[in-house]
Amino acid sequence: MPFSRTSQLTSLFILLFSSTAQGLRETPLGTIDVSADLTAIYDSRVFGVSDLSLQSAIENPVPGISADELESSDDFIIKFSPAVHLSRKVNLIALSGSAGVEIAQYLKNKDKSYVIPITTFNIDFDDTLSKQKRVSNNAKIRFEAVFDLGQKVGASVLDEDLVSYTYFVAGFNLRYNHSEKFGVGTGTNYNLRKYQSGSTATRVHQDYSTLPISTQAFYIFSEKLDFYIDYTFSRSKSKDADINLIDSKSHNFSIGANGDLSQKLDGKLGVGYSVVDFDNDLNPSDKSLSSDISLLWKHNSKTSSNYVLSRGFSPSSQGYSSLSTRFSTGLNHRFLEDLRGVINVNYTIMDYTYPRQDPQKARESSSTSLIGFGASINKTFNEVFSSTFSYDFSYTDRDQDDFARHLFSGSIRGAF
Repeated sequence: MPFSRTSQLTSLFILLFSSTAQGLRETPLGTIDVSADLTAIYDSRVFGVSDLSLQSAIENPVPGISADELESSDDFIIKFSPAVHLSRKVNLIALSGSAGVEIAQYLKNKDKSYVIPITTFNIDFDDTLSKQKRVSNNAKIRFEAVFDLGQKVGASVLDEDLVSYTYFVAGFNLRYNHSEKFGVGTGTNYNLRKYQSGSTATRVHQDYSTLPISTQAFYIFSEKLDFYIDYTFSRSKSKDADINLIDSKSHNFSIGANGDLSQKLDGKLGVGYSVVDFDNDLNPSDKSLSSDISLLWKHNSKTSSNYVLSRGFSPSSQGYSSLSTRFSTGLNHRFLEDLRGVINVNYTIMDYTYPRQDPQKARESSSTSLIGFGASINKTFNEVFSSTFSYDFSYTDRDQDDFARHLFSGSIRGAF
């Protein structure tokens, strides 16, 4: 799609939304809102790999990867994302959804430009959660469901590629409070990914699905705090007949607390143990401690900080297994009523395990570490328009190479 055409579409959608926004507010179907985001990005590592790896992909292309499409390791990207949002309340059931498209124009790697759909649909039952509470002790039954179908495109340093896949997500969570002090719950979140051709990776991306099923028991310590135990079984399947580490079953046991831990600290604090059993005898099970910690500390009315520590196994579309450990922390501050800023720091260690083909040989493995920091500032002009400017830096150290990545982004959003 030429850049001039992108500009024409941008002008058309802005004109359309501006002229119809007021008329779309209230309809017999519910409340309809329209939004549009226009974003300019500079990415110094648009393929998520070093110059050496990109040059190797150009000189030694593999089937399904066109070296002619790899024009430059960095790029300027223009994105335009118009969407329509619907919300409707039926008694205690809240319905919400969105539909739109994302149009992206790469100025150097023009063959990577795309137009993809953006859709979501959510069902939420329980009026006590209207203010986004984490727990629901005022209602006997808590139910939520989500459905999402769309396309994802983006550079992934951990996947070492510019990935593109179609996804389908369908899940629900159900909770029943048996008494004032005891509750039980269950849930699942089916995820299917269908990958398009890779951009640089020598390992071909494989379509795969995951189906986790979890059960929980809750001790309701107070109106805003739960203690819980959780068991989650997950099944991953690929369509590749060759030996891989996607086809597996995993078991995770965890305990923790969820809700308001103190007057200023709230969130989730969970630790556990995970076991992954692969579907072939050549690759023994993997075991590790796991964690799911996400905390928000409210320092005062203007400043808050967040802390995230996650650790767990996950399959890779390239046929191996990964164990990721990630820590991040951020500081949020409101300078003025219409001006906010965020700074963050993160550190990730990814340990990869590759499928063993020969029982006489040890399994191969590698690791990647990534450290990064970023800052962003958000300005609200009025009820309709706002803008965000951000900068992110990351340094990636792999077994075979290392490189830095700079990501500048500026966007303006209209919500009508």
